[in-house]
Amino acid sequence: MANKHNLISRLTRIVEIFQLQGENGLAFEELNNKLKNSFIDEDHSVSLRTFQRDLKDIESSLKIKIVYNKAKMKYILLDDASQKTSKNSQLFTIESLKMLNIAQDVSNSDFILIDNRKVTGLENYSTIKEAICLKKHLEFNYQKFDQYKAHKRKLMPLALKESKSRWYVVGFEIKDGLKINVLKTFALDRIYNCEVTTEFILKDTIDVQNHFKDFMGVTTKPLDGFSKKTTVKIETSIEYGKYFSTLPIHQSQKTEIENGKTIISLQVIPTMELVSEILSHNHQIKVIEPKELVSIVKKTISQNLKQYN
Repeated sequence: MANKHNLISRLTRIVEIFQLQGENGLAFEELNNKLKNSFIDEDHSVSLRTFQRDLKDIESSLKIKIVYNKAKMKYILLDDASQKTSKNSQLFTIESLKMLNIAQDVSNSDFILIDNRKVTGLENYSTIKEAICLKKHLEFNYQKFDQYKAHKRKLMPLALKESKSRWYVVGFEIKDGLKINVLKTFALDRIYNCEVTTEFILKDTIDVQNHFKDFMGVTTKPLDGFSKKTTVKIETSIEYGKYFSTLPIHQSQKTEIENGKTIISLQVIPTMELVSEILSHNHQIKVIEPKELVSIVKKTISQNLKQYN
């Protein structure tokens, strides 16, 4: 187990190092120094022969080529068209290696502490990843938490998305043999009997990342009265505002100091998921704009208080 763990750690780190170096590349000795300093517990430096074997493993498993450039006398990571076509597969496999590497670190040490709540649904991860990378349909039974019966679904899967420790598959649903041209998300923990079926051809390029950029998390159903992106302003103390500088609410976040307070500005389409995020900070933050969102937050707080009457 230890040798396998070391190999996974080393291959993952080699790819990360060359990704950071970009086109500059590294001499073998430079890489070895970085490997030597990358791990607290062990020296992961390698012989040239082992490194060359690692490069073959990386190319065969990740479809990533790291080659020797005689002119520069350095190894460089290739970024050609053939590699870009398999970018999804590369990213999934690299992330899988990282997750496995972390999991093995956790099991082999007493200084890495994690939340012990069990995330369910990950047994479908590999099947869904395969369908996405091979551009094949997924068929599965899906049961929402508010339903007593599961329903058969067919999906053109495009991406996996994580939000608050839950995983979701994103894609176009197929109904009565026709593609529904609205991206939908399905939580992995509500998927059963998942299987990969026939190939599909997607005629248009879909930017899934862009689909979610104006929303908080995975919810894309706007609150009543909000159909377009709007500026949301939140007020908090300067001290608590530092929390958001290290973990932003949203990628659009901007902050400024006004009258001894931190003002956080977001460019989003408000959803109930945004309201939930706001309420999770209790009295530490306050929505000040737009007034329609202020009213919704107040109403939600009032409904929460009624639970305790």
